[in-house]
Amino acid sequence: MREPEIEHKASIVEAVTQRVGSRADVAFDCHWSFAGESAKRLAQRLEEYDVWWLEDPVPPENHDVQREITKRTATPVAVGENVYRTHGQRRLLEEQAVDIIAPDMPKVGGMRETRKIADLADLYYVPVAMHNVASPVATMGSAHVGAAISNVLAVEFHSYELEWWEDLVEEDVIEDGYIEVPEEPGLGVTLDMDVVEEQMVDGEELFDEA
Repeated sequence: MREPEIEHKASIVEAVTQRVGSRADVAFDCHWSFAGESAKRLAQRLEEYDVWWLEDPVPPENHDVQREITKRTATPVAVGENVYRTHGQRRLLEEQAVDIIAPDMPKVGGMRETRKIADLADLYYVPVAMHNVASPVATMGSAHVGAAISNVLAVEFHSYELEWWEDLVEEDVIEDGYIEVPEEPGLGVTLDMDVVEEQMVDGEELFDEA
């Protein structure tokens, strides 16, 4: 990445963080877009700004490159949504290649596996910011895990702005920016099967509840 591109990215971070101020924490997702050296330079350039974390600066396959980026900058680096199960996340944590671990609960192996990852991260004093681009069911599941671990930092949420996202379940999952985790057994959400059927991919069939 050329220097003008680095400065362009920095100008965006500066504008956003200044506009938001102290009203919220701001993180930036790189979507695995950079080569190792470019990622290092970008992360170092952003050190002067109040960045909650810089997410996925390089593709997830090469842990050695990820480790070097994290160690070369004071900007917090978050990684983990495309690293699978506890065994995949272990090397990131053991080599201190991340500042924040970000497992995606539906992809990483479910609630129990996410809890295992969180417990492993806790051994290295690494907080957990759960990646979450999922249905209301998985969002509630992520919230349950977050409530059960001591090192939770955040549960991310976005759903590609689907108009029918909230209609998939009968309950209101997110109200005024908060998720209330129920104390009763189960996740605490009920699928609206009519809405599920309406949004199914052509050729798929709804399972028989009986």
